[in-house]
Amino acid sequence: MGVDPKLIELASNYDKHDIRYLSTSEMAELRVTNVTAGQSPPDTSLVSTRPNPDPIPAPVPDAGQQAESVAVAFVKDLIEHHGDNNDFALAQVQASYAPTVDYYGKVTNLSSIIQDKRKFYRRWPERGYNVRNDSVVVTCADDRCMVTGVYDWVVRSPSIHKQEKGATSFSYTISIGPYPKIIAETGNVQR
Repeated sequence: MGVDPKLIELASNYDKHDIRYLSTSEMAELRVTNVTAGQSPPDTSLVSTRPNPDPIPAPVPDAGQQAESVAVAFVKDLIEHHGDNNDFALAQVQASYAPTVDYYGKVTNLSSIIQDKRKFYRRWPERGYNVRNDSVVVTCADDRCMVTGVYDWVVRSPSIHKQEKGATSFSYTISIGPYPKIIAETGNVQR
């Protein structure tokens, strides 16, 4: 993708709570800082000096494929970041859910969903989630996508010396647009 591997290595050294998207100028600045800090620039001796051939345009995904990709990435990010610290996880819930949601079969307002998640996060302060990529199915129609699948989880509460782990099936319906929002959520613990 044209990103210097040393920049990727530098970015991966940051704590996951410090990661954010960087602008092109910030990336360039980091690259210059990285090189001037004593790390050598990439070896360009093997780079050809002949002119680049005409680029071959990549196929443009149709709108349906693009919506599906957005929906899957959105859901995976949401699930896998529920394991982050409580404040970050709750901020993500705040940003990801519509003002009212069909929440496990009941129309529920966002503040009630946040209370429900906050209660769960307090009970289980250490959480880890991993979506099974091969289980994910997405269907999109109009401006909505439904993403279903299974994720594995482990939760711990050091204060009560308790740990549980299992797998849960999930189903999210997302309103796709400039700012995707969850409009329905359900799921069942499988084990």
